[in-house]
Amino acid sequence: MAGGRANGLRWTLLVGLPLAAVLLAVPTLVSDAFWLGLGITVLLWAALATAWNISAGLAGGLSLGHAAYVGVGAYTATLLFLRLGISPWLGLLVGAALAGALGAAIGAITFRLRGPFFVLATLAFGIVVHIAAVNWRGLTRGAAGLLLPFRGGPQNMLFANIEPYWYIGLGLLALTLGVTVAIRWSRLGYFLVALREDEDAARSLGVRVVRSKVAASAISAALTACGGAFYATYIQYIDPSSTTQFEISVQIALVAIVGGLGTTLGPTLGAVVVVPLAEVLRAWLGGGPALMLYGLTLIVIVLAAPHGLLGVMQRLAARLRSRARRLEAPQEGGRRA
Repeated sequence: MAGGRANGLRWTLLVGLPLAAVLLAVPTLVSDAFWLGLGITVLLWAALATAWNISAGLAGGLSLGHAAYVGVGAYTATLLFLRLGISPWLGLLVGAALAGALGAAIGAITFRLRGPFFVLATLAFGIVVHIAAVNWRGLTRGAAGLLLPFRGGPQNMLFANIEPYWYIGLGLLALTLGVTVAIRWSRLGYFLVALREDEDAARSLGVRVVRSKVAASAISAALTACGGAFYATYIQYIDPSSTTQFEISVQIALVAIVGGLGTTLGPTLGAVVVVPLAEVLRAWLGGGPALMLYGLTLIVIVLAAPHGLLGVMQRLAARLRSRARRLEAPQEGGRRA
């Protein structure tokens, strides 16, 4: 275990630090607002998919209701700002706390279910939250949505240009990745992996099934709400279709699955591929044809890489290392002779 942590830290320093330096320099390297905006969108979806992956990939609970937590974060931060003048930074924390409590409560109920029954329960939960957002017009203004007045300044997370949002999105992704890594190396992470692989066997060994899964659900929901609050201040307008719609839950799950379910960097890789693909096809074809080609492309990716794109890259790297060892073996034999 200690050796694995040392290797992980070594690779983090060798790869992560140069990559972090490049990412921090992106706003100075990219002058086109469209591409920088696309990058911010990728960061947001990567953070949302990584947060979802904590509950689905590590704990094995394939939720289709995570858009509800996006809505909780977005509406909490927005309403506190509009009605009480509370900074979205604090609203983000309040939304995360509310979503975490809601995720724990829903998890305590749904995680007692298995298979399709769990998926249907989370789907129903997400639909209920969406219906509430549409019809509770006194609070959410329904389909009319809520518009954030521009009171620019770092204290309000509102900026005249989009460069600061890149750094906030990058920080959000770093937070979700850091929490994921911390969980994977903790006792909770080992419990969750054991539950995902064989729940009955883990239960027989003394693993507290519901408590472990509820903790993962609460953490996942809280981080997802952070993404919702960030989205609200970035777009400066929210409505039920942009925060609680069922399609958002599907997109979050799709990004993580395409990249590699249950892996640390898979959801980020999935966002890097899926989000630009959707934007390029929409700009190229527009409307229905783009959606059809987008769907077909994703089907091909999932069929060709059932364990995600990260799994494909890991297998290719393993083959290259094996080939390199085979090529070095004769040379070492010749030197001995």
